[in-house]
Amino acid sequence: MSLQQVLDQWLIGVILADAHAHPSYVNRVARDLLARQDGLMDSPTGLGAASTTETRRLRHAIALMATSAQDADAANGAPCYLKLHRRARHAAPLLLRLSPLAGPPCGVALFITAPEHLQPVPREALAVAFGLTPREAALAGMLADGYDLRECARMLAMGEGTARNHLKHIFEKTVKHSQATLVATLCRTAGSCA
Repeated sequence: MSLQQVLDQWLIGVILADAHAHPSYVNRVARDLLARQDGLMDSPTGLGAASTTETRRLRHAIALMATSAQDADAANGAPCYLKLHRRARHAAPLLLRLSPLAGPPCGVALFITAPEHLQPVPREALAVAFGLTPREAALAGMLADGYDLRECARMLAMGEGTARNHLKHIFEKTVKHSQATLVATLCRTAGSCA
């Protein structure tokens, strides 16, 4: 399997661009985002955003990242994060992570997340990663997806006491002591499985 085929399977958009914001590679998810022209677009002058101000900010960040890629320590270069507003008023913004790519020619990798396209936490991955039973993994995944304990119990057809007991076991197996830290850990795990 080629690197391009692997990147096309990712659930986030990936664009490799030069210092002038001209893409040299666009994966499947990024192609779909660019085709919709909702917050990010491609034009003959390079990548752009929904407004002139955001386009300038995006291109400036790309130019800075490409410049930092010329440094000897480019591999250790700190990423830059941007949010780009969408044309639809109530749509969550696109979240971009820009990382320098050492050359020649130097460039930038853009990793784009559209929050509405985030995938649910994979239950099987949670079960394997933390040694959870299928019911514990289902409960943990639902908590990470934003449901409260009462909703989880109802949807899993179990009593709230049973759900609390499962949550206690999840805390023990993940070595977490609060629901907030548990959810953060589960979401990070899910992101690495995507």
